[in-house]
Amino acid sequence: MKILVPASLDPSCGDAGRLAADTARALRAEVRILYVVDSEGIRRAEAGAPPGAIHIAEMAEKEIADRLASEGEKEVAELRRVCEEAGVPCAGEVRAGDPREEIDKAAAGCDFLVTGLSSQYSFGRTDEPGKLVLSLMNEKVLPVLLAVSPFRPIATVVIGCGGGARIARAVGAMARLGLWRAGCRIVLLAADDSEEEGRGRLAEPRRILADEGYSGWEEKVVQGPKPDAFLAFCEEVGADAVVLGGWGKHRWQELFGLSITGRLVDIGRYHLFLYM
Repeated sequence: MKILVPASLDPSCGDAGRLAADTARALRAEVRILYVVDSEGIRRAEAGAPPGAIHIAEMAEKEIADRLASEGEKEVAELRRVCEEAGVPCAGEVRAGDPREEIDKAAAGCDFLVTGLSSQYSFGRTDEPGKLVLSLMNEKVLPVLLAVSPFRPIATVVIGCGGGARIARAVGAMARLGLWRAGCRIVLLAADDSEEEGRGRLAEPRRILADEGYSGWEEKVVQGPKPDAFLAFCEEVGADAVVLGGWGKHRWQELFGLSITGRLVDIGRYHLFLYM
């Protein structure tokens, strides 16, 4: 099993690396670290230079790329050190190209991706934090384990059972990977005003876990306004990670404050495992 960590220079990269190393140790998996020098972005910036400055911009392109590659090598080396200290096999690489394309290609050989919420990959950090990796998730390229909060080991996992195909895919991906199969408290949680309907939403995730050899999970239905009841329960049980079926019906730009996932991202307290 291989875990991809796209490295960037934002502060959340270290938390993502530690989360990846801790998860890989539990799964006996290998971590692959990829840092992409955004050569396409450098060229776009060069193309926007005024006519008299184009020659200078062309001369500066290699210098900028070399500097970014050097910074990337340092980041990769630090993440490799974290993995080595955890006893986790690790390979690291610095590559030049379009970040979206390079991460996409690397993802094809990995099982899931671990990244920080504030990760930015384009030259000059002009991309929206987290948008590139979450777009990969939206296109069902890979499940994503998102380091939303400062790193801490995962001991309690809440699975949000909203019903429908999305949560079934997310739980199925989690279970096939064997995430948190042993040594963790797992709670299937449905937020619904009807106890009976809430229990119905637990049925498919329950079946998936049982089929994949999980045991000892807990089940809970909470009542009240769904986001508030869901978040209150996560706080009550001291959740470390939450499993959800992607971003719901809201686009990235509309997300914050409008869904359970958005609220969880906004408060920055729990790691998130997401798969559309």
